[in-house]
Amino acid sequence: MIGTILAACGAVLVAVGTFGIVRFRDVYSRLQASGVSDNAGLALVLLGAILHEGWAPTDWTLLFLLLLMLITNPIATHSIAKSAFVQRHTGEDSP
Repeated sequence: MIGTILAACGAVLVAVGTFGIVRFRDVYSRLQASGVSDNAGLALVLLGAILHEGWAPTDWTLLFLLLLMLITNPIATHSIAKSAFVQRHTGEDSP
């Protein structure tokens, strides 16, 4: 039951992050919405998947995916933000 709750909370966080990407207007707010919610949401979904069925040898793959995501997502977010800064993005997209 705990695994199902964690996976559901993770899915809600990813949905909220997706809504934030659509709703916010500037690139920096979109990065904030997507970066935080995607990291936390996917971590909860993967931990929920591990706890749902109990520990199995294939769960090492899920833990590896979690570690890989926790490393690459902040790097990608930083790269996008730095690119917007270098291109002197004003923050507001044109309507």
